[in-house]
This record gives sequence, C-alpha cells and structure tokens, in this order.
Amino acid sequence: MTPEDVAQIVASNKVVLFMKGTRLFPRCGFSARALAVLEQLGVPFETVDVLADPSIRPALVQYSKWPTTPQVFIGGKLVGGSDIVLELYQSGELQRMVEPLFAERGARAAAERSAAEQATAIAGSPQTGDLRSDRGLPPEGGAP
Repeated sequence: MTPEDVAQIVASNKVVLFMKGTRLFPRCGFSARALAVLEQLGVPFETVDVLADPSIRPALVQYSKWPTTPQVFIGGKLVGGSDIVLELYQSGELQRMVEPLFAERGARAAAERSAAEQATAIAGSPQTGDLRSDRGLPPEGGAP
C-alpha cells in the first residue's frame, strides 16, 4: 500500500478507522476503544486493519504524519487516536463533526419517521366525515 492508496481510502469514506485488527477482533486496546466510540455514533464507517499487510502502517504514517495507531479520519481529516476521539465524543464535539457529513441521511430518516408517525396517527384516529351519521341516519346495516 502507498500513501496515495491511503488518501484514496480516506477520500472515499466519510469516517475511517485505521486500526490494529478488525471490527470483530480488535488486536489492541486502543483500537478497541476507538472502534467502540465510533460505533456509539451510529453512522457507517470503514475500518482498515493495519496488521493485514506490512505496507499499510508505513504508508499511513507517511500520509498522516502521525506515528501511532489507531487513526480516525472524519471528512477527510485526521482527528487523532483513541484518547482524542474519546475526549471529543464525551464533550459532544465528535458528534458535531460527524452530523454534517450525514445530514442527508438524518433528514431522510426524520422524514421517514414523520411519515410513519402520520400514518400511525391516521390509522389510529376515529373516522370522520361519515355522511350517514352527519345526517342523523343510523350506520349502514345497524340500528342507531
């Protein structure tokens, strides 16, 4: 892997975690912590296992000018490692960094929720506009 390959991964994903290990099997406590923080955000993100290929770590360090792993990139910019990401999450700043990147997704989800809530409200509301009862007539097939 080259620094250009790293740049392509970062540019192609809104949120990327370069970590030791995988989502299912982090091989470092710091990587596990950064992974857990990103999972709490509830947004999609990519992970890259720097141990999978010996060329990844040097390319990552050359690209980011940051010597340690894990490394989190949001919106194409290096945010930092697990300690920084955790601090930013606890202060709410990490959420504010991510929200604009997924604003369309949030607006779409809100619209879907709104439509579902409206459908539920309509389905659960009593029927109105019954012409027979409006005229004082008994319902069809029944007594008043």
